[in-house]
Amino acid sequence: MGRDLIVEILRHLTVANIPSVRSAEAAFSTLDEVPVDLILLSWDRNDPFDALAFSRELRKLEDERLRRLPVILLTGSLTREHVISGRDAGMDEFLTKPVSPIALRQRLEMVIETPRPFIDSSIFLGPCRRRKNPADYYGEKRRQIDRPIMIDQDEVARRSPIRLALTEIRETCAGLKAGHSPQVAKALSQINAAKALAIDQGDQALKAGLASFETYVGIAAPLGQADEPVISAALSALEQLAALPPAFADARETVSLALGQIIQKKNTA
Repeated sequence: MGRDLIVEILRHLTVANIPSVRSAEAAFSTLDEVPVDLILLSWDRNDPFDALAFSRELRKLEDERLRRLPVILLTGSLTREHVISGRDAGMDEFLTKPVSPIALRQRLEMVIETPRPFIDSSIFLGPCRRRKNPADYYGEKRRQIDRPIMIDQDEVARRSPIRLALTEIRETCAGLKAGHSPQVAKALSQINAAKALAIDQGDQALKAGLASFETYVGIAAPLGQADEPVISAALSALEQLAALPPAFADARETVSLALGQIIQKKNTA
């Protein structure tokens, strides 16, 4: 679901010719055969693909154009340690899943329109590791107030009411496995409140997804049978629905369908 979803978002952003591979070997082979302008690396917990190792190997390639390709890491668990390790491995930018089309477009514009200087030294290969892009600087002692303000759209999206509500639900659901009644009641109340937000927004897909999740929690949690992987996958799908605007109807249908299949499979097991 994740790979197809990213491709769908890129197509809406008028990005053409999007090769997709599942291994480092296939990626390097594709780079030799297909003209590529930038690389999106999708990495998640327990993923066998080593994004850091791939980025380090990319920066060591003899082909000057390939070794300088912009690299954006997409991950569901972005921490300060991940950012530091990624920058040391030669990555340009980072984006947290669920992917917001606006945030993805911002990252694409950053690496294409204001790329960082490429450092080629004995101790580091890759874009300059300073977070502030030198391309945003316009003079020897340019005042900070005179520089253009870059608003992180990914952070803005995470602070929307529905995303904050889903974050609260995720935190509450972390303790559902024990079947503790107050915790179950709290989760169901939060899901119902999120559903009200979806209704206010006229978001039928998110409302339906929350209703399905509410059914699962209401049945499985009181019996102590709430499955953590199912809850995590369902919440990830709900968060992705919240991040995708109505214009991405096909992508939203893909996410909604996958969520429905997860819930139906568990409810009929």
